[in-house]
Amino acid sequence: MKVGRFLLLILLGGIVGGVIGTFFGMFEDRNLLSIIQFSNSSIEITIIALASLINIVLTFVLYKVQRNALHYKKQMNKEIADQSADDLEQKANLNFLRTSFIYYTQVLVSLLTLFFIVLGNGTNQLIIFVLIPYIITIIPSIMIGFFVRKYDARYPKQGEAKYTEKVLNLMDDGERHITLVSMYKIYNINMAIIIIGGMLLGLFSLISGINQILGLVILIVLFIYNGFGYLFKFASFITNLYNES
Repeated sequence: MKVGRFLLLILLGGIVGGVIGTFFGMFEDRNLLSIIQFSNSSIEITIIALASLINIVLTFVLYKVQRNALHYKKQMNKEIADQSADDLEQKANLNFLRTSFIYYTQVLVSLLTLFFIVLGNGTNQLIIFVLIPYIITIIPSIMIGFFVRKYDARYPKQGEAKYTEKVLNLMDDGERHITLVSMYKIYNINMAIIIIGGMLLGLFSLISGINQILGLVILIVLFIYNGFGYLFKFASFITNLYNES
């Protein structure tokens, strides 16, 4: 079954690669991105202003969600009935997770704003303005840093040595298992995306004649950091484990 699935993925990859190669070939003598000129100053400023407004609104939403999480946490500590305590704990944990979801949404809004400005061949004068949505995300980032410690004083401070290990030690066996399995699956998917992204970006650079060296360098650095970083850390863990035994 696994072999069949692997062969199917190779087949699909070949089909997708062929379609993309054909698509790039159609624009071999033309700059595909140069024909996208939907932007003008008013549209660009409108996109940036809208993204900034969304991030400001989400910051207030984040504040409300954090207050709800702390409220449920406080009530949970007061409750005696097991059922009520379980319900409050579930609500508190869900609101705790929503804080990260909201923050990542703000970062995504900022990235999409930059994407659309670049896609529309925005002018150099917008460099300062396009950073405004990013600057706004500094506030929720700081808010989350303080909130985590309020929610659970056992959490280490941001940037503290061995932060990841200390957070994992706070989880029970079930939470730790789910977290590690999820992170390992995401790690494998990220590696596949980086490899495919590097290949497509390299092909696009060769076919279109648009130099994409910076993007390729970034993807190569990410591949080295993720792939070899994981392997070295895992090998170090195995070595230490056998030395202790």
